[in-house]
Amino acid sequence: MDSKQVTKEINSVIRPVLKEKGFDKFTGRTYWRYKTDRIDILNFQSYNSYNAEVMGCTTFSFAVNLATFLTYIPTETKIKEKNGLKRPAEYNGHFRSGIKKRIEQKEFTNENIWFIDDNGNYLKSAVIDCKNQIEKIAFQWYDQFGNKENVLRICLEDEMDMEGTWGFGNKDSYSRNRLVALVANEMKKYEIALKYFDKVKSYLNEQIESRENERHWKDYVELDKKRLQEIQRTINKIKTTHNNGYK
Repeated sequence: MDSKQVTKEINSVIRPVLKEKGFDKFTGRTYWRYKTDRIDILNFQSYNSYNAEVMGCTTFSFAVNLATFLTYIPTETKIKEKNGLKRPAEYNGHFRSGIKKRIEQKEFTNENIWFIDDNGNYLKSAVIDCKNQIEKIAFQWYDQFGNKENVLRICLEDEMDMEGTWGFGNKDSYSRNRLVALVANEMKKYEIALKYFDKVKSYLNEQIESRENERHWKDYVELDKKRLQEIQRTINKIKTTHNNGYK
């Protein structure tokens, strides 16, 4: 048994389903689907020998990670590209999730990982179950981000849920406030955008003030200053272009 057999089985059983749904770009065990304003990502996560030992599984076992990357949100980290297309990793997604197995595996009860034993006895049943769960759960999960009104609602109202959707930051965190502001700006909901840009500015100013005199924070302070300048440019553009009493 080796990992190539697992990849071959995934490619044989699951890849056609993914391609049919538009996930037509892939590298290794990561697949991308390109929509007008987002990139959907599906990744089959494998485990090296250390992590497999810690988790109590094998290096042949795998999990499935889901993510959506909003292309209209300016990135703060560099995103890989290939042939002119962005190839964000699963962890780059603004929204992330996973799916659970539904077959019983007495040797390994963790619902987040499909266990493949050293002899590969579970391989076919695990991959078939994984395909079934992707069809039942994954595609529906991605659909919720096709509507910007719903994206904004999630950003404003929802709590992160490690059993559901995560990755978009806790309420009133820098990452959540920034996401709300930028989604609202994209939707031309400028009152909401300005309110949350102000929250982001306050946070960055506090970070700069508390770190500015500490030499070891110099690079972080410079980065926060650049972020602050970019946000202020966006605010100025809103107030200049859309003269509706914004101050």
